[in-house]
Amino acid sequence: MATQSSGERTKLLIADSLRKLMKKKSLDKIKIREIVEDCGVNRQTFYYHFQDIYALVEWIYTYDGRRIVDDHKNDPNWNGIIIEMFEYLEEHHEEIRCVVNSKADKFFHDFIYEKVGTVIRISIDTASKDMKVQEGYKEFIVKFYTYAICGVVEAWMKNRNASKLSSEELIRMFTLTIKGNIQAALARCEAETAQLIKENNS
Repeated sequence: MATQSSGERTKLLIADSLRKLMKKKSLDKIKIREIVEDCGVNRQTFYYHFQDIYALVEWIYTYDGRRIVDDHKNDPNWNGIIIEMFEYLEEHHEEIRCVVNSKADKFFHDFIYEKVGTVIRISIDTASKDMKVQEGYKEFIVKFYTYAICGVVEAWMKNRNASKLSSEELIRMFTLTIKGNIQAALARCEAETAQLIKENNS
């Protein structure tokens, strides 16, 4: 267990150095030599943990995403993850802009879509626990809201300065638009299913 904890600390140390460097130059121009010099580990240590810089980027978003999901996986309302996601985007906006303009763009894309989708799925499962709702419809709702939210987030990130829209304003708009809609949709689906069963049994 101690070895695993030590390995994670080393990975975080390496990740912090990459994050610092991304504030100064584009990701595709950063060299492993610069990362190891900044954090004080040798190249062998870097390659022990990561195949290359892009593998490091993937690990960063996997690690950060897991933390965000763990913070909210028991929340009955998933607004919390939206707020934390925007706080994360604000805190790391320079590095994220660096990533989305590089060959590692896929890892950030996967990060927001997978993690937002995971929490929405948990929320829907919790809300429909005592309801008779088809699995296919639940999956549709997950995809619908995941793509809607993440699409807006990605567009906002890429045009953040031009839009003049703060994260607080965007969160408020999300809340006004979404609040109560999932629960209402699940209830309508349950009512429709019950009606179809009744008609088939008539």
